[in-house]
Amino acid sequence: MTLLTPQSIKKAIEVYEYDNRSHYAVLYSSTDLKRFRPAAILIPLIKYEEDWHVLLTQRSNALDEHRGQVAFPGGAMEALDENLEWTALREMHEEIGVKPEEVQILGQLGDMPIITNYMVRMFVGQIPWPYPLEISQDEVESAFIIPIKWLTDERHRTIKYHSIAGREFPVIYFEPFDDHQLWGASAEMTLALLSALQPVL
Repeated sequence: MTLLTPQSIKKAIEVYEYDNRSHYAVLYSSTDLKRFRPAAILIPLIKYEEDWHVLLTQRSNALDEHRGQVAFPGGAMEALDENLEWTALREMHEEIGVKPEEVQILGQLGDMPIITNYMVRMFVGQIPWPYPLEISQDEVESAFIIPIKWLTDERHRTIKYHSIAGREFPVIYFEPFDDHQLWGASAEMTLALLSALQPVL
């Protein structure tokens, strides 16, 4: 991971284009996608013990959507949000207590439609570490980190097929890491990050 620096990450993201909409063409028409609600997530990167890690959350089982799943901080755009970047920063602050001014935004990976009818813009940012996280018990069960070099190992992930809208649909599953399992949309977002960083990994 010696090539990974904030500068190299930012440059790699700048030249990467990610558009997963065609991947969902079997499920949604272009008209359907236009009705999706705008949302944003932030993929927080940290440097810990000389290695780069991704920070994720385990969502609360009390939530209506994506309950109990591993996810990145994020949510739907609200009326007072000035843009989707602010949506991602606001949601991260609300969920795990990271202040927006302490996040170095390194770029964004494009938009991804997800099954709950959101069009999610994926931002990437570095946060200082260690950091005094303040977990919102209403939304988040816990927060944890996974080394990027573990995520890049293809032996740690597989594809399972789910039946959605009458079709068999491939879903990515990572192996459990410290009793947390990354899968589904968040796993696809992780692969987008890894694809973007491939030249510098």
